[in-house]
Amino acid sequence: MKIKNKKIEEIIEKLNDAPAEEKSQKIVEAIQEVMEEQYAGTIEEYQREFEEYNASKENDKKFGLRSLTEKEKQWIDRAIKQEDKTSLKGDEIDYLPETTVDYIFEDLKVAHPLFKYINWAPAGVQKWFLSERSGKATWGKLTRAIVDQIEAGIEDLPLDVNSLTAFMFVPKAIITMGYKWIDKFVRTVILEVNEEGIETGIIAGTGKESPIGLLKDLKGSVQEGVYPDKKAVEITDLGPDSFGEKVLPTLNRNGKRNVSKIIIIANQKELDTKIFKATHVLGFNGYMPADNYKDFEYVPSPDVPDNKAIALLPNRYTAGISRMGIDYSDHYKFLEQLRTYVVVTYGNGRLISNDDAVVLDISKLAPLTPMVKSETNQVSP
Repeated sequence: MKIKNKKIEEIIEKLNDAPAEEKSQKIVEAIQEVMEEQYAGTIEEYQREFEEYNASKENDKKFGLRSLTEKEKQWIDRAIKQEDKTSLKGDEIDYLPETTVDYIFEDLKVAHPLFKYINWAPAGVQKWFLSERSGKATWGKLTRAIVDQIEAGIEDLPLDVNSLTAFMFVPKAIITMGYKWIDKFVRTVILEVNEEGIETGIIAGTGKESPIGLLKDLKGSVQEGVYPDKKAVEITDLGPDSFGEKVLPTLNRNGKRNVSKIIIIANQKELDTKIFKATHVLGFNGYMPADNYKDFEYVPSPDVPDNKAIALLPNRYTAGISRMGIDYSDHYKFLEQLRTYVVVTYGNGRLISNDDAVVLDISKLAPLTPMVKSETNQVSP
């Protein structure tokens, strides 16, 4: 549902060329044009599937539909159709039923490669606990000192303190198709508007009204709620000489923690250039991946800056979504063919421990050089 840059440029040009007295009307027309462009393909696809569904009576699963509970239908009546006048009277948040959030939440977890390595709290909970196991198990009486040690290793992560907000438009053509299709559209759009924002929070969130991102230093000096960036560790290879000596001691806590799989996160450009060259060699049949020093998994994220990467231990970043809601506003009624909503998602996230991830400076990451073994025949005199 992305809008082409050329289309945006055309709309901006029309606005710039419009006389001053026509600016307001042109802005309304521009918004209408953008929304029609944005959802044109989706509406056509839904209408085609809708006709096929009604004609063939195929099962819901083929079309990504599901049976809705009465509570979910009532929510659609209030929030989307606005048939229930007792709720959502303007600038009020109507929270999605937990069953709907569960479906969206499961989709979110598979939407991005990064998300499958995040430790997700169950959908709908308001607070989740972070547990940092420390020390060794010992036999003996349960003393206050042992209890204090256990309590010191547990922190809580409130999941309802930060909100992620985005606009959503529901075309009337979708509304007329009925509950199941409205539900499918809402889930699809909410997934799209949330997945990029959630990933941004996990990678680069400042901690101020947002998650604490992987790029941030949990032990740094916090200024007005904002965590500082972690100091990047410069590496020249992903093998034992540089990565092994400079990064692994942090991740494995100087040998006190076993580390097998490591997630390397970087933007797509760096993955395709520096990191690719550092992990592949050119042979007779093209580029071939070299044997990894460790079990690395390479994950793209546009939120990681150029010349940087993140080495993350799987499931050591905890995140969760407590609630999702729809805020309908009367301010946008001039869009006759579209209804405008604000999608609000409440959630949070942070590393369990500061040494669960290391920020890498890969500006001097060297291409992998194949090792060639030379053998010479020696002739006895």
